[in-house]
Amino acid sequence: MALAVLKMDEDGIESFADELKPGAKLLHGQFTIESFLNAGGFGITYLAQDSLYRRIVIKECFPSSFCRRHNSTVVPRSRQRQEEFRSVVELFMQEALNLSKLAHPNIVKVHQVFRDNETAYMAMDHIHGPDLLETIEGTAPKLSRDQIIVILRKMLDALGYVHAQGFLHRDISPDNILLDRTTDEPVLIDFGAARKDVTRKSRALSGLRVVKDGYSPQEFYISGSAQAPCSDLYALAATFCHLISGELPKTSQERLSAIANREGDPQVPLSGRIKGYPASFLAAVDKAMSVFPRDRIQSVAEWQAMLRDVKLGAPAAMVVPASGPVAPAVPPQAPTARGPRDWLVSSAAAVLLLAGLSSLAGDLLDRFGAGRTVSDADVAVTSVAAPILQASASPFGLVRVVQEPFVQDPASAGRVAARLPWSPSWIEPGQWIVEVNGAPVQDSATLVGMMAEGVDLGQVTELKVIFGYQTAPGGDIIRKMATLPVVDRLSVEGGLVFEMQRTPTGVRTVVASLPENARTDLQVGDILLVYTKTGETIGTTTALADILQREMTDRVATYGFAVQRAGQMAVGSFQLPVAG
Repeated sequence: MALAVLKMDEDGIESFADELKPGAKLLHGQFTIESFLNAGGFGITYLAQDSLYRRIVIKECFPSSFCRRHNSTVVPRSRQRQEEFRSVVELFMQEALNLSKLAHPNIVKVHQVFRDNETAYMAMDHIHGPDLLETIEGTAPKLSRDQIIVILRKMLDALGYVHAQGFLHRDISPDNILLDRTTDEPVLIDFGAARKDVTRKSRALSGLRVVKDGYSPQEFYISGSAQAPCSDLYALAATFCHLISGELPKTSQERLSAIANREGDPQVPLSGRIKGYPASFLAAVDKAMSVFPRDRIQSVAEWQAMLRDVKLGAPAAMVVPASGPVAPAVPPQAPTARGPRDWLVSSAAAVLLLAGLSSLAGDLLDRFGAGRTVSDADVAVTSVAAPILQASASPFGLVRVVQEPFVQDPASAGRVAARLPWSPSWIEPGQWIVEVNGAPVQDSATLVGMMAEGVDLGQVTELKVIFGYQTAPGGDIIRKMATLPVVDRLSVEGGLVFEMQRTPTGVRTVVASLPENARTDLQVGDILLVYTKTGETIGTTTALADILQREMTDRVATYGFAVQRAGQMAVGSFQLPVAG
């Protein structure tokens, strides 16, 4: 681990409240904690000593959203968090074991993986040397142009090896690349956020995100979004952009927002303003830093091919003013303040960070036609029967209900007409729901009320409901339990239905139902992120209702949004009639 981190402690960086104290023993005394290094969403990192008095670094699985410390033992924060915490520990253990198999001269080595204190740990090399952030800040020796090119090539080798093993690092930044004084090699560290098969579903980890402004690509800000090797390459490019120019890159969210507002990308390319580097070298960094994933370098091999003709021995780099149609060059910034290595961003909290997602809408609207009115002919609608709602005298009514786990057949009480994106795995079309919590279902309206009978929905965020169903009328009754979110449902004139689900960290607004004649290209399951007209984020229970109420007063007919759809970002809109 970098000496810079040790220096931070000496300079008075606050400790983490739940850390193990110096002198604490692990694995029956094999390891002794010396000091706290840092804490992030996935765990706590310590400097330690092994039984042979060698300094090592230990990463402790400590997802603070789900757990706390009691003496030295790590325990779930509540009974409700117990299953999530255990799932995180198992995933940490599995990924640590996978990481321990990595063997590359430019990747920190994991030596041991073990359990203690009711959680999991991994012991890694302690790297003696500064990190690239120290170099940027001037507290470590400046690197020459040739040194920077060599370091980037070695990091590409390391990252290519990581990707070939099926991993994404997901936390590349200047402070996670160390320059080992012992071997003179750059070393990629802090694999605490690394995941194998990162696209698999993991409810326990869905609320954890590692985000570093300036380095993280925009997809890292959204829980459940698709991530790929090009995501790591964006972070690597941003790291070297900072190292080469001395300027912290604009955040991907700032860039998205500016693009949406037709202001142009505020991130000034290195090409054309940095002298002394081969054009292909700078062009590769710029391309890897493209805002939209499809525009980036897609693989390490592609980046390496762009560097094939780059030679060493050219003059040192210098920064010159930007020219051309790009935005003005960012003035040199003060040294970046060091803090914890990562921040937590849950799926709901990410919405609050996504004002810049209106830029995605702008980019896509450019491609599909800004201001286009959605017509019946070009609408791709996911049509499902609208659920029974409480009546409202206003154009839209907001009520608190239990989220229905399937689409009911309006002609046959209790019959499942279709699955929904959030339906339990056992739900299938054609089943007949005949019981709710042991009581017989009389009709569809009764079924809706039975799920919440005797419960104050204002006091809970989810309910456990036992359904009894038959695969055919008169067949055996099969009983299954489902945990159903309690949501605030917004019924818009014309039959569009949205549901606002309160999570432990915020609110998400989901398209719940669309009538067959809806003038919209939204789809059931879309999560509304940003109202594209104003850039307002949809991050509270009343955000959508407030926008509709205001815009209806101004006789707005078309409402466009940036949305998250099946893990990808998209745009969609719907139309409402304007009062005469």
